[in-house]
Amino acid sequence: MPENETRARLSAKRIVKKDVTTYPRIIERIEDWPIYRLSKDRNEFIREIDEFTYNRLVRRHKKDLADVLVKTIYQERIRIKEDPWKVDPPNERSFWNRISKRLIKKSLDRQDTEAVQVAEEILQKIIHRYSEEIVGTFQIPTFRFAQRFLTAFFNRLFNAAVGKNLRAIFRGRRHLYERLNVVGDVETVRELFKHGTVVILPTHSSNLDSILVGYAMDQIMGLPSFSYGAGLNLYNFGPAAYFMNRLGAYRVDRRKKNPIYLETLKTMSNLSIQRGVNSLFFPGGTRSRSGELETEPRWG
Repeated sequence: MPENETRARLSAKRIVKKDVTTYPRIIERIEDWPIYRLSKDRNEFIREIDEFTYNRLVRRHKKDLADVLVKTIYQERIRIKEDPWKVDPPNERSFWNRISKRLIKKSLDRQDTEAVQVAEEILQKIIHRYSEEIVGTFQIPTFRFAQRFLTAFFNRLFNAAVGKNLRAIFRGRRHLYERLNVVGDVETVRELFKHGTVVILPTHSSNLDSILVGYAMDQIMGLPSFSYGAGLNLYNFGPAAYFMNRLGAYRVDRRKKNPIYLETLKTMSNLSIQRGVNSLFFPGGTRSRSGELETEPRWG
């Protein structure tokens, strides 16, 4: 089919009744979305994270690696004791106790080759534990169920008469699209996907932002799903954990501030973008009650 004819047909699909504009998918098959391909290659992706993070930390802390490990282990044991969460793995305490004993068992003489080797092995174990925790998955059946569920959910949420008319819950997408106001340079955003990886930086005003923004980008703008960060504390709630684990979220634990965790998290984001996975995150780091653009984004 000629290119001009193809574009004409795609443009025609954008017009929906009652002035509601929707766009065809940029990538029609979900199996071709970067986030799905990354999920299918999760084990290899984690191996890349482990290797990249390990090499960077060894180079950076060549002379004080043992000190970094001791500090990390200490902070993690304090976290487990003073601020445990339901979502924490059941073997958290035993893991950190075990590697602590192994580290102490060796004299951490920087000239002792065996001691250095033990320190590097422990570093690898810690990095791998963090990368396994951080990286999520993207499951197509869960995504399709979420599309149907969120349509009903947002129909109910945005319908002021729902208390009087329960049928509003089950109204279709078109009814919902009339209530979702998507404005701006949508065509420009869509065009960016032809040139590289796209990073979306929305303002953050409510707990529904990630869900609502993602839904609008998928159902109205025709964009493939984005990777997004979710606080690990949200995984304490079973249903939320189930969906986020399967819809492209990566886990962020704000309790962990040691350099090994932060480097692993940064590496995951870096390599994910290099693999062409589009990313969404809130530069303010928390909710803005006013809804205004943040003047001091958290660059870290």
